[in-house]
Amino acid sequence: MRPSAARGYTLIELMFVIAIFAILAVIATPYIGTMFQSQRVKNATMDINASVNFARSEAVKRNAQIDIKAASGGWASGWTVQAGTTVLRTQNALDRINMTEKNAQTGFSFAGNGRMSGASVAFTVSPVETDSKQSPLCVNVETTGRVRVADGACP
Repeated sequence: MRPSAARGYTLIELMFVIAIFAILAVIATPYIGTMFQSQRVKNATMDINASVNFARSEAVKRNAQIDIKAASGGWASGWTVQAGTTVLRTQNALDRINMTEKNAQTGFSFAGNGRMSGASVAFTVSPVETDSKQSPLCVNVETTGRVRVADGACP
């Protein structure tokens, strides 16, 4: 019989791999927070876009006015899409996001033809953290219902 060779890793090799992993984790940690902030801001802009598209399509489908109204705590506290007094969709509060409308409007509407009843609205979406590396985004909802997103706060 032939003796078999030992298989596996030595303790030194295992400690070396763990040390490299720990160094990489320390380097990556600050970037993970920035990534989460960035993703929260982008998700908020997509939520606005989805609500606008839904409200506009419902207005055309029902040939009636559909309203998007901010929650009592402001846009960052959520909003509702309504047909008269009937709530069609509710958006919950946005986690760790500041969201302000340029002209301090608390709602806007789409008419049965799919166009906004009033002037366009613009939202500045930014993270709550003041030391954030994520710049704010401007979400502009035009009177046609088209949503445009641009870097920076709304002018």
